[in-house]
Amino acid sequence: MVGQEAHGWWLTNDGLGLHEATVQVDHRDVFAEVALTRLNDISDGDGIWGQIGIIRIVSDSGTENFDPVRQAVFRRNVTSIRIYMVVLNGFARGRLLLNFWS
Repeated sequence: MVGQEAHGWWLTNDGLGLHEATVQVDHRDVFAEVALTRLNDISDGDGIWGQIGIIRIVSDSGTENFDPVRQAVFRRNVTSIRIYMVVLNGFARGRLLLNFWS
């Protein structure tokens, strides 16, 4: 591994909230991984749910859309990674960590 880069987002909603983001990468070999780092209930006992995932990656392998979402993926010559984060009745914080191998 020759370097790392981290990105983070937060989302709050007392119903259903969704956030998508695209991170540009400069043609590098990347192991990308996502994780929820915080999930808090803001409802009145209605339940809580949260998720973060990689939904698209563009690389030498072409454009790949993931359904179900991926928690981690390695690809060569990556140019972009798209994530989504969703929360129901809560506050969520998540991150994308890029581990560079070129």
